[in-house]
Amino acid sequence: MALKPPNFQWLGFTEEQIELLDFTDFIGNNGWARNSQTEEVMPNHLNDCAEANLGIDRIVEAMKAIGYTRDDLHMLRRWESKRTTGKFGK
Repeated sequence: MALKPPNFQWLGFTEEQIELLDFTDFIGNNGWARNSQTEEVMPNHLNDCAEANLGIDRIVEAMKAIGYTRDDLHMLRRWESKRTTGKFGK
């Protein structure tokens, strides 16, 4: 889990992308652990991100910028694998 600094601003993103990043951060309150809630939300959310031209690499960099750990970011990439292949990545 990371704690976004007060008054933090996502730079270089559209308003839609900022909302998606904020929600990604909100979902990440448990490091994007695999559970029934994230199983329901993450693939659809990452699909929304992709439709908004917000790819996983940009999402990972944004989450890294606010303090998510390497393990957290690895889990986030695993969710992208679930979205794109239907299988949870390793």
